[in-house]
Amino acid sequence: MSNVYRFNISDFSEDLLLVELDQAPEHLNFSSFFLSLSTYLRKKLDWVEVVAAEKSIAVKYDYLNITDSKAKELILSQVKEFDFKAESKTKPLLRVPVYYSDEFGLDIEQITKTKSITIEELINLHSNIEYEVKMIGFNPGFAYLGDLDEKLRIPRLSKPRINILPGSVGIAENRTGIYPFGGPGGWNIVGRTPIKLFDENKENPFLIKQDMRVKFEPITKKEFESFNK
Repeated sequence: MSNVYRFNISDFSEDLLLVELDQAPEHLNFSSFFLSLSTYLRKKLDWVEVVAAEKSIAVKYDYLNITDSKAKELILSQVKEFDFKAESKTKPLLRVPVYYSDEFGLDIEQITKTKSITIEELINLHSNIEYEVKMIGFNPGFAYLGDLDEKLRIPRLSKPRINILPGSVGIAENRTGIYPFGGPGGWNIVGRTPIKLFDENKENPFLIKQDMRVKFEPITKKEFESFNK
């Protein structure tokens, strides 16, 4: 393996190790790199769980059968053997219909005022990009999609909402995402999709997966209301 990668292995908790890069080539696609590395580590069968984030990996080990120092030594030897090759194949594209409106876009008015743009400009800026799934978290199935157009980048809400409708589409900083379930959330909501992002009857119940592209497509209120009829 090329020596361009320099890894840092640190304790995240009593049975979790955090794998990060100390050094990497310029223009490295971090999300693709760590997604590929997580797939590689899962094949080793030494780990209880491997979870990829945008710029790190959390590795869970069985602390009853392996010491912390041994786990670090083992994972360091494995990541040193990892040879990342950026995939040239086209990632599957998921088209997501969105009804952008004041009715469901709870923060549209504030965003357009802050950014000095019209609702139409907001819709165009948000829907004209094919986003890459950067990571899955903070709740099950919540996909961080990037990168958001610079004209739409806005901080998270200072006070998160207690309950957001399932399918709500939000933006925060340089990311956009869809809340698959109802619940609390601090992203700025711009609309809602009628599609179901979770189907408990499927083997993989979540519609959006890592290593996927997502493109939002504006729809009317009538199309939204008739979508699942």
